[in-house]
Amino acid sequence: MDYEIAFDQDENVYRIHTGYEFAAIGEWVSEYVRDKESIQRVLVAARLAETEKETTEFKHGPFDVIFSEEGVSVSRQIDLASAEEEIKAMFDTQDSFYQTSTDGIQAECGLDDLINMIENWHDVLQ
Repeated sequence: MDYEIAFDQDENVYRIHTGYEFAAIGEWVSEYVRDKESIQRVLVAARLAETEKETTEFKHGPFDVIFSEEGVSVSRQIDLASAEEEIKAMFDTQDSFYQTSTDGIQAECGLDDLINMIENWHDVLQ
């Protein structure tokens, strides 16, 4: 997984920037895996999935995170209810043509990739 850890001057914090394919993972780590305790919990979950084949689930705000032996899956839920009427108006009277979705964005990566990213993230935050 390609990523870059950079300082965001607008928010005055470090963030993980990824390509579109891994955007949910970069956003989840940047926003919710910031203190030593949460970093350790993520690393333990990844190691348990890797060695014990144990599945661990986290819920952080709009993010649903699942660790399994296949890798990590991050889903970010989106609420488009407020924009539904405006979106439908773009399609004139064809209300059934477009349905808003709350599926959000999803990303998956291997455990090794995530472990490397979290370890680098921990080094940057120290």
